[in-house]
Amino acid sequence: MRLSTQTPSTPRLRTTRTAQAQPPRATGEPTGIIVCVLSEVMGRHRVSQTALAQATGLRPATIHALYHDRTSSVTWDVLARLLMG
Repeated sequence: MRLSTQTPSTPRLRTTRTAQAQPPRATGEPTGIIVCVLSEVMGRHRVSQTALAQATGLRPATIHALYHDRTSSVTWDVLARLLMG
């Protein structure tokens, strides 16, 4: 069996980045990182995942995924419900 070393026939998109002026950053400030600290906040306030799901109206699976930091995005609605809960 022979493996092909050719590139795939699907064209790849090429993007170019243009330099944009950015405001000066404070030293030690992380750049572009969003960290979910839901588990720490829930532990501090002694709130269970089930109780938070009931208080916010979100699915328990959503709370579980956020608690274990297994999500890649959060909608504004979910974020607003968490903040209100």
